[in-house]
Amino acid sequence: MTLRCTNRQRGFTLIEIMVAVGVLGGLMVAIFASWQAIVKSSQIGITASVESHRNRIAIRSINDALTSAIMHELNLPYYAFLADTTGEFAAFSMVSHLPASFPGSGLFQGQPVRRVTFSVESTNSVYQLILRQNPILAPVEQGDEPYPVVLAKNVGEFNLEFFDLRSGEWMPEWGNTNQLPAMVRFRLGFARPGSKEVEEGRIIERIVQLPGQTVQAAWQRPVAPNGMGAPNVNQNRPQTQ
Repeated sequence: MTLRCTNRQRGFTLIEIMVAVGVLGGLMVAIFASWQAIVKSSQIGITASVESHRNRIAIRSINDALTSAIMHELNLPYYAFLADTTGEFAAFSMVSHLPASFPGSGLFQGQPVRRVTFSVESTNSVYQLILRQNPILAPVEQGDEPYPVVLAKNVGEFNLEFFDLRSGEWMPEWGNTNQLPAMVRFRLGFARPGSKEVEEGRIIERIVQLPGQTVQAAWQRPVAPNGMGAPNVNQNRPQTQ
């Protein structure tokens, strides 16, 4: 009796192939979902970091402008402190001796004394804190619009209060344009994108003390060596009949 040895190679069945393809597909979906989550979280982190840095620059810019504010008695119209708190968002303008690190200083080489204006404006339904600045002696008739710098986006609140030394209270308005307030309290709040509702944990409030004295006219006039004041240039001029 002869025994035959058969060597048969078994292949995968259709069901096994379908199961393997399903497992591989599920694994690929899981890898893609994980990668997408990592990319999305990274983008959110980068956006939050950039926004946080921008907000810090906005706060520092307001602080630097207020602490370096100046006013000269001889030219009060040029140095007027203007504030408007009647609208939905506050706005104010003043003349300051700005540091070199102030935003936009590269456009004004050798002109540290500039008028700066802070206001909130809407662009594509997004409220932004805008900084505009121009040299104090810039000709008015030239008609050039001050270069705008976006300091912060998604602004939901911007309020100002001014400390009155006489009453010892914080005032919602400042009408004395020829005098700097002793202190300014500002409140800057940020909203979610596409919404005007201010988030509770994204409200920044600061109190800034301004320079206490206006530069008096006598300090700006030349003084003679004997301390008697400026010489009279007309003293020795012959009289005309």
